[in-house]
Amino acid sequence: MQRSNAKHYKSNTVTEIKEYEGKAHLLPAQKGCEEVADYALAWAVEHAGWPSAQASGT
Repeated sequence: MQRSNAKHYKSNTVTEIKEYEGKAHLLPAQKGCEEVADYALAWAVEHAGWPSAQASGT
């Protein structure tokens, strides 16, 4: 369903799909949710054009 939704975006938004095998929809309630949150934050920073913490050395 998510792949179908992504195909319907018509604006110039950046849309990508990242799947986490074995994870349910309610990610914050699961063990390992930090990995998903870290990925989402890094992705958002990258696509916002801001320097990441790793790139800036902080």
